Amino acid sequence: MDRRYLRPGWIAGHVLVLAAALTCLRLGWWQWGRAHESDGTAQNLGYSLLWPAFAAAFIYMWIRFLKLETIKQAEDEEQAGRDLAELLGEIDPDPVAGPAGDPAADGPASSGDESGAAERRDRQRPSEGIVLSVATVDEEDPDDPELTAYNQALAALAEEDRRRARRPRR
Repeated sequence: MDRRYLRPGWIAGHVLVLAAALTCLRLGWWQWGRAHESDGTAQNLGYSLLWPAFAAAFIYMWIRFLKLETIKQAEDEEQAGRDLAELLGEIDPDPVAGPAGDPAADGPASSGDESGAAERRDRQRPSEGIVLSVATVDEEDPDDPELTAYNQALAALAEEDRRRARRPRR
């Protein structure tokens, strides 16, 4: 187990997920007992099987979250290392283009390592936005002033989203 997951914030998450899973298992056990009483129904039997599934879902989601956090941190550290090396002038900022004047090294197909670097650079996290196009809105549309006002409001919201996406994340 990675030691970073033994920090107080992570321990609180572990405890919370464990408590949720144990609560779900206890509710499943309770519904199982209700299903076998004289007034128990098929609904109680269904719930007695559903609650343990919820417990398994809590545990699965927590483990998946931990794996994604590990991957994200590794990518961030790798990017920070590349940025530092680029700032120090140790690497070429565009490894895909290859050395200038070398036609054999131009393009991403020159070696497997360079194409892998291009692929990693093109890959994007789901949380990062992609701007597909930028629309402009005329200030004055003589045909429909209400539509013009609506389009200007949408353009302002889109610009605000673009500014927010450019800010560095903490």
